[in-house]
Amino acid sequence: MVKKRDTGEVFAMKVLNKQDILEREEVEHTRTERSVLTLIDHPFLVKLHYSFQSKTNLFFVMDFINGGELFQHLVTEGSFSIQRTRFYAAQIGSGIAYLHSRGIIYRDIKPENILIDDTGNIIMTDFGLSKEGFTTETTTNTFCGTPEYLAPEIVLDQNYTLNVDWWSFGVLIFEMAAGLPPFYDENEEAMYQKITAAHVNYPDFFPPEMVDLLSKLMDKNPSTRLSDFEVIKAHPFFEPIDWPKLEKKELEVPYKPRVRSKDDVSNIAEEFLDESISDEDPLQKRNRLRLTMSVNESFAGFTYGTDQ
Repeated sequence: MVKKRDTGEVFAMKVLNKQDILEREEVEHTRTERSVLTLIDHPFLVKLHYSFQSKTNLFFVMDFINGGELFQHLVTEGSFSIQRTRFYAAQIGSGIAYLHSRGIIYRDIKPENILIDDTGNIIMTDFGLSKEGFTTETTTNTFCGTPEYLAPEIVLDQNYTLNVDWWSFGVLIFEMAAGLPPFYDENEEAMYQKITAAHVNYPDFFPPEMVDLLSKLMDKNPSTRLSDFEVIKAHPFFEPIDWPKLEKKELEVPYKPRVRSKDDVSNIAEEFLDESISDEDPLQKRNRLRLTMSVNESFAGFTYGTDQ
C-alpha cells in the first residue's frame, strides 16, 4: 500500500525484480501485463494508474482494493449462497466479456485473482497470463493457468480459443456455491483425468437453471461450449440481475466487508502484510551488477501515467 504525496490518494504498488523476471523468462508476460492494464477501463477490473522502473525493479501502481480476496472469504465461509454466487458471477462474467471485446484472453480465472472492494463489488486482478490480439477465431496452445480451472483442451495440449475463459468461469461459479471446484483432486494427474473425462456431480441444492448454465459452460467440447455473453446474460440463472444497474454498481450487494478507511488493511491476508517493502535488498544489489544495458532495454517504454 502506498500514498501519493501530493493528494494523499491510496494505491497498491506491485514490485517486480528485473533479474527474477529475466531468470524466469517472464519478460514478455510482464510487458503484456503492463500493456493489458493500459488498455482496460471497466468497473470490475483493476485500474493501472502509473508504471515506472528503477535500476533493479519494475513498479505497477494500481487501485488499492481492501475488502479482501474472494478466496479468503470463500475459505472462511465455506461457500456462498446461490444469490451471492449469482451476483459475483454476473460481475465476473461482465469483466471477462469486456476483456474479450478488447481482444484479451485472461487465462487465470480463480478466487485468488478476484478481490472485493470496500463497497462489496468484485474487482478482477493479475493479468500476468493474459494475451492480446485475440478474435473469436484466434487460437493459441500455451499451457498455462491454474490446474483446477484449466479447460480440457489446455490439459490435452490442443489449440484453444477465448472460450477457455468461459470454462473457467463455470468452474468458479460451481466452486463459489459448493466450496470446491468440480474436478478437484489432491493428485494433479487424477484431476486432469477428471477434467478431460469425468462427468460433473452437481449438489442437490443447485437450482435447475444453475445446473443448466454450468453444463453449458463446462462443455468439454469447445466448439459447442456456451461462450456468447449476450446468451449467458439472458440465461434463466441470471434473470434476477438488472445488468445496467449491475455495471453502474447500483445493485444492493449481498455482502459488504468491514472496511474502516481507504487504507484499512484488516481484510488483507497476513502473508502479504509481512512481505518486505524495501526497494532493494543485498541480493538485489548483487543482481544489479548483472543487469546490462541490453537487459534494461527489455523494459524500455514501461513507464505509464508519469513523466518521471
